[in-house]
Amino acid sequence: MELLKTLYGINSKSGKEARIKEFVRCYLDGKGMDISEDTFGNLFITKGESQEYPCIVAHLDEVHDVEKTTLVVEGENIYAIDAQGANVGCGADDKNGVWIALKLLETKPVLKVALFVHEEKLNEEAGCRGSRACDLSWFDDTMCLLQCDRRGATDVVSVGKGGIALCEEGFIPYEILNCYGYSYTDGGRTDVVALRERGLKKNCCNISCGYYNAHKENEYTNFPQLCNALDFVSVVVDYFLRQL
Repeated sequence: MELLKTLYGINSKSGKEARIKEFVRCYLDGKGMDISEDTFGNLFITKGESQEYPCIVAHLDEVHDVEKTTLVVEGENIYAIDAQGANVGCGADDKNGVWIALKLLETKPVLKVALFVHEEKLNEEAGCRGSRACDLSWFDDTMCLLQCDRRGATDVVSVGKGGIALCEEGFIPYEILNCYGYSYTDGGRTDVVALRERGLKKNCCNISCGYYNAHKENEYTNFPQLCNALDFVSVVVDYFLRQL
């Protein structure tokens, strides 16, 4: 949980992602991974050498613009409060996805990770600006894109906002879904939806990762549900690695 607390403690409102990008670089330093940053500010990480890679997607920014004074662990839940004891958003949307990405980079032999900036709306600017600006050719050698940026604990979003189809029927086998309590559903807009809108042909989805009340002061994470999401995505990555 310490890594998660560290991520929550870094404020990264859209447009202010420099600190969390520096943390990611430092955290992965010396671990033999290729880390690049495009002109828009997105981070792209490659571990290992392979003809094809599973790819994990998350976004680095959050909607909150407040430093978290204290992180509180209460039973299974973790949330943030200020100096007066009032709830402030902890940034679980989408630092939970970043946490999963970093955990998997530690354990998988080959993996690609895309960490986007500016996914959240900013004033009058639309969201998903980083994913709308990136070079799609970076994904040419990916097998699939698994984004961890969905509230709750049971959803694999296969159809995004506007009826955008993200993946083929059953691209994650139902026996894996059932084992971890997940099922396919429709959902909203996030980076993989923007990438598919731009013409990306890879199978994508957006996966629940244990956070609730996104964009609100009483945002919180159920840590066992986040851990279940990590285990689920890890098994899905292994499923695709076996196909290499």
